[in-house]
Amino acid sequence: MRAAGIVMAVGLVAAGPAAAYAQAPAPAAGSTEKWVPVFEEPRHHLVVDTPTLRILDIQIPPGDTTLFHMHNSAMIYVPISSSRTRNQNLGEDWPAPSAAPTAAAPAATTPARPGRIGGGANYVEKPTTHRVNNIGTTLFRLIGIANMTPGDAAPPAASATKPEMENRWYRIERLVIAPGTSMPVPTYAGAVVVVMQTAGTAAVDGAVWQPLNGPGDFARIDGSKPYVVHNRGAAEVEVVAVAVKGAR
Repeated sequence: MRAAGIVMAVGLVAAGPAAAYAQAPAPAAGSTEKWVPVFEEPRHHLVVDTPTLRILDIQIPPGDTTLFHMHNSAMIYVPISSSRTRNQNLGEDWPAPSAAPTAAAPAATTPARPGRIGGGANYVEKPTTHRVNNIGTTLFRLIGIANMTPGDAAPPAASATKPEMENRWYRIERLVIAPGTSMPVPTYAGAVVVVMQTAGTAAVDGAVWQPLNGPGDFARIDGSKPYVVHNRGAAEVEVVAVAVKGAR
């Protein structure tokens, strides 16, 4: 499935302790609210599930609300399509509603460029149980990449390029590829997930070949092997290469 438009970035996990996940706190005494692990929440579609790496295709339609779900592992999100949302933590009230868009203050339009990956919700040091309500008019979609390992506490290796984000669990680099050209995927000794954020036609080519036909398409590859991304279309495309440290 594919969604129109590109979104702003959302929170991701920052550097923390050498655990891959943490014990989430139980609901407050007397609470009747039920919750599930994030990987069992129905709108968080688990599309890759290994002992070291999990990938979620998160899709919340307009007007829909997730179940309360608990985050306690390292996870980053690649923005795919945007909508107005609100968040309710377990045991708390919904936040006060913000002012609705008016003619004098119209709703923000979809940004011309894909959402960057940045921010810092640290689910390892501070597990979170919440639910999300899409109060907008479009699909809210993210690709979530969970690192189920302790990551790598070593200082980042020297590189000729500056990553969009790096911490003990991830190194993320952005490839902006002109029509009819190719760019190499940065190598890393472990799993790399290449996610397409823009419309277009591309392909990851190396030890295996996999097409990327629009926002949200991804390829999971062995980062130690050489790969390139071909832009097979007539417009510029952007992909992010997410090295998942310690994962295979």
